[in-house]
Amino acid sequence: MKAIPDILPVHVDTSQPLGQAVVAMFKGVQEELEVEGAAPGSVKLIIFGGVAVNLYTSHRVSVDVDAEVYYFDNALPLSKDELIASLGATPEEFIDPSTGRTLALNYDLTFNTTLGPLHEDYLERAIRLGDFGESSPIHVMIAAPVDLAISKLARATEQDIEDIEKLLRRGLMSAADLNRLALQAIDVYVGNKEPPSSILRNIIADYLETNDDDEAR
Repeated sequence: MKAIPDILPVHVDTSQPLGQAVVAMFKGVQEELEVEGAAPGSVKLIIFGGVAVNLYTSHRVSVDVDAEVYYFDNALPLSKDELIASLGATPEEFIDPSTGRTLALNYDLTFNTTLGPLHEDYLERAIRLGDFGESSPIHVMIAAPVDLAISKLARATEQDIEDIEKLLRRGLMSAADLNRLALQAIDVYVGNKEPPSSILRNIIADYLETNDDDEAR
C-alpha cells in the first residue's frame, strides 16, 4: 500500500519562482538550526495544498504554504510553536510569471490535517524535496499526489476539485487508486462522511466519462 503502481513517475519541480520561494522559506530554518548544531532530521514537515499542486503541475500559483510539522526534536533550543511562529513571520517574495506581479508566500498558521480525510499511510508515500538532503536538520516532504487529492475532498471548493482533476489528468495517480485510498480514508474520517464521498464519486465519474469520450473519438 506504500507505493502506487502504474502511474507516471512523480517529479517535484522547485525551479520555478514559487518553488524557489518555498525552498528559501525553509532554507532560513535550516540555517538557524545549523547554527544551533541541530542533528539531521531534527524537524520534519510535509506540505499539502496549492503549493504542493504547483510543485507537481505548475498549473496555478498559491501564496499559502499548508504544512504539518510531523516530527520535532524537543531537545532543540526553540519550541515547536516558536519555530512555526518564525515561519509565519517571514514571508518570501516571488514573481508570478503569469502576471509579472510580486507576491508574498506565507506559512499558513491555521492549517490542520485533521480538518479533512487523510489516509493513514500518507507519510510513507510522501516525497522528499531534494533541496533538503539527509544531512539537513530539516526534512521537507510533499504529500504524494493521491494523498494531496484526498486531503482536498472535505473542503472541495471549485479550485480543490480542479486540482484533483489536474493531478488525475496529468497521470500522477490513477482513478482506481484515488477511489480505493480515499474510501479507506473517509471510512475513519471523524467528520461528516457523505460530502467527501459524494464529491469523490462525482470526480471519478466525470474523469471516467471524459476518458471514454476521448477514446471514442
